[in-house]
Amino acid sequence: MHRAILQSINVRAALQGLVYEKSLRLSTYATTGGMMTVGQITNHMSTDAMNILFMFQTINYMWSIPMQVIIILILLYVQMGAAALIGAALFLIVFPIQVKIATIISRSQKQLLTHSDERMKQVNELLQGIKLLKMYAWEDLYCKGVEVIREKQLRSLLNVSAGLVFTIFFTAGTPVVVTLVAFGIYTPLTGNTLTPDITFSSLSLFNQLAVPLFLLPFSLFLLVNAIVSTKRLAEFFVAPEVEGIGEDTDELEEGEECQENGETKKLPIESARQANFHQTSSADEADEEEKDEKSGLLDGSKKPPKTDYGSNALRKAMGLEKEEPLDPKVAFKVSRGNFLWDPQGAQPCLTDIDVEIPKGKLTMVVGSVGSGKSSLLASMLGEMTTVSGRVQVGENETIAYAGQKAWLLNATMRDNILFAEKYSANRYKRVIEACALKPDIDILPAGDQTEIGEKGINLSGGQKQRVSVARTMYSSKSVIVLDDPLSALDVHVGRTLLEEGISKWLIGHKKTVILVTHQLQYLNRADLIIVMKDGRIAAQGDLDAIIAADPDMYSEYDQAVKAVSDMESESESGTETLLEREALRRKSAQLIRRVSAQNVVVQPAGKFEGVDDKESGVLIEKEEMERGSVSFKVYGYYFRNVGILLSLVTFCSVLLLSGLQIGTNFWLSAWSEAGLSNETGSSNTKYLAGYAGLSASLLLVRLISSTSLIAASLVAAKTIHQRMLRNLIKAPLRFFDTTPIGRILNRFSNDTTMIDSKLAQTFNSTMGSFMACFSAVIVNTIVMPYFLLFFTPIAIAYYFLQSYFLSSSREMQRLDNTSRSPIFAYFSETLNGLTTIRAYKSQKRFFNTIIERINKNQVAYLYLQTANRWLGVRLDFIGSLIVFTAGMTTLVGALTLGLEPSLVGLAITYSLQIAGFLNLLVRGVADTEMQMNSVERVAFYSNVDNEQYEGREPPDDWPKNGRIQFDRASVRYSADTDPVLRAVTVDIAPGEKVGICGRTGAGKSSLTLALLRVIDIFGGRIVVDGIDIKSVPLKTLRSKLSIIPQDPVLFTGTIRGNLDPLHEKTDSQLWESLEISQLKDVVAELDGGLDALVTEGGENFSVGQRQLFCLARAFLRKSRILIMDEATASIDLETDKLLQKVVITAFADRTVLTIAHRIATILNSDKILVLDEGKVAEFDSPDNLMQLDGSLFASFVRDKQ
Repeated sequence: MHRAILQSINVRAALQGLVYEKSLRLSTYATTGGMMTVGQITNHMSTDAMNILFMFQTINYMWSIPMQVIIILILLYVQMGAAALIGAALFLIVFPIQVKIATIISRSQKQLLTHSDERMKQVNELLQGIKLLKMYAWEDLYCKGVEVIREKQLRSLLNVSAGLVFTIFFTAGTPVVVTLVAFGIYTPLTGNTLTPDITFSSLSLFNQLAVPLFLLPFSLFLLVNAIVSTKRLAEFFVAPEVEGIGEDTDELEEGEECQENGETKKLPIESARQANFHQTSSADEADEEEKDEKSGLLDGSKKPPKTDYGSNALRKAMGLEKEEPLDPKVAFKVSRGNFLWDPQGAQPCLTDIDVEIPKGKLTMVVGSVGSGKSSLLASMLGEMTTVSGRVQVGENETIAYAGQKAWLLNATMRDNILFAEKYSANRYKRVIEACALKPDIDILPAGDQTEIGEKGINLSGGQKQRVSVARTMYSSKSVIVLDDPLSALDVHVGRTLLEEGISKWLIGHKKTVILVTHQLQYLNRADLIIVMKDGRIAAQGDLDAIIAADPDMYSEYDQAVKAVSDMESESESGTETLLEREALRRKSAQLIRRVSAQNVVVQPAGKFEGVDDKESGVLIEKEEMERGSVSFKVYGYYFRNVGILLSLVTFCSVLLLSGLQIGTNFWLSAWSEAGLSNETGSSNTKYLAGYAGLSASLLLVRLISSTSLIAASLVAAKTIHQRMLRNLIKAPLRFFDTTPIGRILNRFSNDTTMIDSKLAQTFNSTMGSFMACFSAVIVNTIVMPYFLLFFTPIAIAYYFLQSYFLSSSREMQRLDNTSRSPIFAYFSETLNGLTTIRAYKSQKRFFNTIIERINKNQVAYLYLQTANRWLGVRLDFIGSLIVFTAGMTTLVGALTLGLEPSLVGLAITYSLQIAGFLNLLVRGVADTEMQMNSVERVAFYSNVDNEQYEGREPPDDWPKNGRIQFDRASVRYSADTDPVLRAVTVDIAPGEKVGICGRTGAGKSSLTLALLRVIDIFGGRIVVDGIDIKSVPLKTLRSKLSIIPQDPVLFTGTIRGNLDPLHEKTDSQLWESLEISQLKDVVAELDGGLDALVTEGGENFSVGQRQLFCLARAFLRKSRILIMDEATASIDLETDKLLQKVVITAFADRTVLTIAHRIATILNSDKILVLDEGKVAEFDSPDNLMQLDGSLFASFVRDKQ
């Protein structure tokens, strides 16, 4: 058994490693085109790997159970002759039924896993977009979407559970019926009377059949699950892979590196070899065999030689492409290229691409939204499928890449910038200065050693982008590919980045830079400009050549140059960046206070623990982990979710079942005693009828018991998941800022699966084992009271043994749980950054890191299973002592007290069972407590503090006018942070267009967040159309306002569902909103139009298009109040100007608050609100402020001029 467990652990680790390795090679379309989702891939890593692990742990039952049954049947034949065989023939009838049930379970299990994938995908999307969902008051709507798929999952689980109930019923009932038939026909068939020696020796053998037959359905169930999971994994492993543009150059030799907890560690060479699926020499393999017993949590396996993937590689392999030497002055060359995302697609996304990227020069790629700029970069990176043509990369060229959406690791800021490169103080200093990161680093509690959270969640969009760009600048790669990083930066930082970072640092060091940008004012700095239009290169050359080829480009360039001063005029050092730093300062201070507050109290066992105050550089709170035994409150929480009535029915049915089993066996004892007395045939008929009646009652109660237990588990599974989900969506946004999504997903995957499937089975086994042990003690005590005297010290020894085991196994289970979360968090991070990882050729390093984390989890799980083996040996010894005690006491009783032989046989028969059931009992208790740890973890998230949702409903037409009054409003992010707005008083008239600007820490974003009650209004009030917003239900308030956020969010589904998830608008209204946001033509060309597919995260649209969809969504809501938070940052200048005009016309009678990304945006506003240090500095029309002496706004405009 121990060897089987070791092999199962190795298999799980190997599968998890293979799933991760395959994920690193998945094509971009496979992950963004709707083929598979993050939730589905995560399930491969967790559920499918665990299903196969459980199968391997029980694989030996497949051959040992039939062998045990055959041996027992032979012994029964020796005892009872043909009567035993006739009874045993019933097994042949039942077996096909069990096979049929297993087939049904298999089909239902496949549906169950499919629904589980869909549920995890929806939960992941809900968590990824929680900020937008809250601001739009859509959290309940998307929560219901998760609950709908959860209902489907539970229906499939019901089918699986029903099949399991009937399997258990037939398995447990068959020995009872076999016993009845065998004893019933024994006398008529053989002519012999049923005596105690025959009865109880045979009964003991029939009871021995119970254990293997009890294990059989569970083994079949696990086998079925494993087969389904194997098929799912097979489909995953043949999914399309990305094209290769070069080999993985990140080869690590002895002492390979991995990234763990923000540190770059060296893997021991044997661990590195085992962790990677690489070819090894025979000498290496011999070394591995010697070291297997020491470190072998992961067995090494061979991997075929690496190859390129996709059409380029295929053409090379077939000899259809002859590589022509590339000009040494060229870094990239695309010849006659036609590319598409979908390998099965018919229409290329990029056509007739012919371009040469000069080495050591700056190339800029420009074009309108959706023109193919990002796709051009993807084709060069090998992320698209090449239909025809080819991509060539210069010899020894390596790539660093910063995507349009910044991708960061949950590590320190320094680790994110270094990205495993060696640290050089001078180089590092130059890079952070060029990216204007030094002031941000100074704010963080531990400087650049501060962990910045999952996806850099504690940083703003601009800060994240600067860290991402700094990574490329620091790297030693020769080609730097930047996908529109300037859109997230204010003009001051953008100019610094371009001048100091790109021009002086990168180009100065002869690096090749490819920059996608909407900032046309910088075109004069480019050596080569590529103009994209409708998936083609419309023009290319230097600025003069572009202007000559496209006169319209000159006017756009001229407008951009003139607009630069608008952007620069907010403050000398860039207000937007300084506000980002102020927000970062607040977040850092907030967490430091919370950490300090939580750690001054020593938490006793049974209390949730939070962060560790020793790690001041951590902005993400540590995962909570309890100490000591699972609190009775957790058990109470579970049974409250089951319901009192159902809990009582389940418990009483188990008690009644044990009572009937004892009664049936005492009846059998009396029957055999009557055989010794040579009673009449009528008496034999009476005993047979009584035994048959008791057996039928026993089967009926067993069916009721199993059914009620399954029903209880389903009810608990539904309500516990529902409570966790509904409570989480009501948590404040700061909870999601400090909690990694991977950690939350672990609650919805592993812990939920444990509650759904494992806990009920463990309860069933534990209660059955307890009642079997209890029955054995009761029977032996009734037969021979002195048994209790000798049993007591054995029971005391057993108690201390199980207590010692439980206290250890409990903590080991918790270690197993908490060491599993980092695996899935890192896995989720990787899936979101595949393009970046592949561009840097860092697949191997990331693979080593996940293997390091898997190994940590493997060690915890191995210790847990080894402890189980340790326990098994000792329990077998205790069981033998109990059998010996029972045998000796009943023997003495028979010799001295004249006990009836039937009672002696009954007592020994029961004592023979006790060894096996004691083992099952203590393991069941341990498993129950370990699995209740999942309930404990889920319960923690079911009790997270919520936002204040209650209030008094306003009139249906509120807000009717759109008047906003701030009456000495003071606002803070939480009770432990300083105010960000102080006694703000301002009156915004209905329909006014108000531009908001300010200097360092002014509080512009805080003002808009306060309107939505995202942050705490602790003083004064904010009144909208005469009603204090604190009195309005939170969902109502947010549903009445509209905000266009800086970070665009789309969800899986259709365009219609993303624009109007409530399905309240007509098609004409939807098309109108798309026309207003310049997307009508784009959508009209898609298959399905409004019902066209939107993949997970909206990845099948560019970032700019996603931003336009968010604009359309806001226009469609027709709210009286619109908030625009840098809503056009990812949009080209021409589209931006057009949309500004649209806002003025489409929202002519609406109140619009615009956070200024550039002064030009708000110059035409009705009024300007200038904030300074959280207070109102100025509030008047632009003309009046310009005439006001000492006006801050006037100084901004004069700076521009």
